[in-house]
Amino acid sequence: MIRAFHLRDLTLVHRLSEHGVSLHTESALTRNLQPVRGALFSLVGGDFPTYVWKASQEDTAGFIQLYLEEDAQHAHILYVSTEDNAETGKQGQQSNGREQTPLNETAWLSLLDQAVAEVGQRGIHSLVAEVDETGPELPVLRRAGFVVYTRQDVWVLHTAVDPPPTNLLHARQAADDWEIQLLYANIVPRLVQLVEPVPRINDGIGWVLREGDEMAAFVHVYDGPVATWMRLFVHPNAESRAEEIITAVLQKHPPRPSHPVYCCVRRYQSWLQNPLARVGFQLWGSQAVMVKHTVYHSQEPKLELSAALEAQGITPTAPYIQHYQTRSEKQNGKPTTKGTAV
Repeated sequence: MIRAFHLRDLTLVHRLSEHGVSLHTESALTRNLQPVRGALFSLVGGDFPTYVWKASQEDTAGFIQLYLEEDAQHAHILYVSTEDNAETGKQGQQSNGREQTPLNETAWLSLLDQAVAEVGQRGIHSLVAEVDETGPELPVLRRAGFVVYTRQDVWVLHTAVDPPPTNLLHARQAADDWEIQLLYANIVPRLVQLVEPVPRINDGIGWVLREGDEMAAFVHVYDGPVATWMRLFVHPNAESRAEEIITAVLQKHPPRPSHPVYCCVRRYQSWLQNPLARVGFQLWGSQAVMVKHTVYHSQEPKLELSAALEAQGITPTAPYIQHYQTRSEKQNGKPTTKGTAV
């Protein structure tokens, strides 16, 4: 049985939240979101819909929590936890390198089906999950109908670099937005664009690099409560300046021991990984970005054509067919056109 979160489920969510799997890496690493808090927000229509699953004859349970960005066409699976996770002490995805244990597929598939139905009813086009490339979650998501759209590597830097001062980058201005969109369209594969929107320009800080009259790079930085998240969009023509771009960003957003900088690199820009390593970043983990598209079917049956016409007060009329002259009619001087009702 699966249902929307209720206050009576608070103890269950609290107990399972420490042993689940985070499927939205940015939130897990930078915001340290608490599933209990999100579940409480869901009671008043917040951005974190939460659903609880309980077996009908077994003493097992689980929950799933989603993240719905405002006005977005895509939703993310924020968190999944089941009873078997708690029993084995399995930690979430942010604990990289955890011991792999079998998942309760019955619970996961039920929760994933409910999540897809929920976002479909809200008019959201797709549901996104980020999973460890070698973790047990990936095959379960495949069975639930999710497919891999791209892969990503997450890099982390804990200590600040000390490069010479530079004015290479300039703060993004509103006048830059159109060119940022164009740069994004030229870098991100068309298929991935369907599920990966342009970074939230107004949520965070943007830095741009221009070469002549063209935009060569755009860097989006989100400084979260516990870490910084960085995305690089560098045109291939500016590949030789990637290391310079990275160090310029770190001058403006230096890491601290308690506040590291994470950089997410999608595989279509895998060449950025060497410059990151030279600056001092270390590979944190590799993930598959999995997506399932949703379709919302209306439950209202279509009216028959005749009933629809009667309801709208439209009187059926005979079609009027245009009659065209034959060559003999033209020669006999008959009227040029005439209509015939059938």
